[in-house]
Amino acid sequence: MISHSLAHDIRSLAYDIAALFFSALSRLVPKDAHKIMFFSVPDYSDNAKYVYDKMLESGFDKTHQLIWCVYSPVHANHVIRRSWSYIYHALTAKYIISTHGTPAWKSKNQVSIDLWHGLPLKRIGYFTSINYPNTIARLSAAYRLQRFTNSVDYLITTSEFERLVFSSAFLIDPRKILVLGQPRCDALYEPRDSGMNVLCRILGKNDTVDKRVVLYLPTYREYDAGASRRVLEEILASEEFHGFTKDENLLFICKPHPHDEDVFQAYNGEHIRILLNDDLQKADSTIYDLLNAVDILVTDYSSVYFDFLHLNRPIVFHVPDIEEYRMQRGFIHEPFHDWAPGEISTNVDELIEAITSSLTNPDRWEPERIRLRRLVFRYADGLASERVCRLIEQR
Repeated sequence: MISHSLAHDIRSLAYDIAALFFSALSRLVPKDAHKIMFFSVPDYSDNAKYVYDKMLESGFDKTHQLIWCVYSPVHANHVIRRSWSYIYHALTAKYIISTHGTPAWKSKNQVSIDLWHGLPLKRIGYFTSINYPNTIARLSAAYRLQRFTNSVDYLITTSEFERLVFSSAFLIDPRKILVLGQPRCDALYEPRDSGMNVLCRILGKNDTVDKRVVLYLPTYREYDAGASRRVLEEILASEEFHGFTKDENLLFICKPHPHDEDVFQAYNGEHIRILLNDDLQKADSTIYDLLNAVDILVTDYSSVYFDFLHLNRPIVFHVPDIEEYRMQRGFIHEPFHDWAPGEISTNVDELIEAITSSLTNPDRWEPERIRLRRLVFRYADGLASERVCRLIEQR
């Protein structure tokens, strides 16, 4: 009997072969220079959504057909993936804007603009070293990585330093990597009140404005689906942590990674709340719409901390499993501590101390935050989406 893993790998290989034929067929079909397809993970989110919103704001939809490719309906012009409408638009669209790699069916007479989904701290692309379970899985992964390298026309990043990182990680011609900024970071330059209004609307609470907001954003551990849950459960099980959030009048919000949401359960207390992607989608928002209302960011290895540098506010790195993560996934940038401009904790007691220190002395790590922000961001102006729009206008 074929194992579930092997069956999955065979299906993936079959999809790769089908996409290759579709791409060859697509080259024969004329493309509509005024049609743009959008892809993101999750649907209708991340950098692609902010470019889309800017296009609506600037009237792009009057001259271009803007189409979201999604798995479930969204509040925008969309097609459901692998439907007949999806296939038609995939064959005829000139531009493809994505956040997690170029679609496998992209042809050479289409233009791919990959906005990506963060700045890498952990290993990506050719820096990764994964032990695949079989030859089919290894060959499929190698093919997909090479396909992305060959098919992407523009990869958008944030600085000359990051240009070097992405070029070496994916073996992409540096001339294809443009320093325009991350569109999702534009939201961080909105007034703080707008972020607080979004947060209150999502949580259904008006007393949030009276609390200091601590946002916990753990990253995804692909090698252990329950790892993030166990870290959060340790926090939630701590009576001392509950008392701490009450005494300090904090609102501690945990937003799990989208790939981890199935291992989290709803939790809605006065001072502690788990925020799920469904909550954001119902509010037609992303985490970046409320990020500028956050006083302290708590994370581990998530790239969101780079983005939070735009706000120059305290960051706490809660890394109880750092040695395991270093062994299983690894970091592009080492030593880790040199890339972590904030307090570091490895257990709940240390987490309380780190948050307390950040509350009482928020400027302690400011020089390191500013130094790192200058390295990874050329622009600090909230105009990244506008620059991406100009890229299409000027073609």
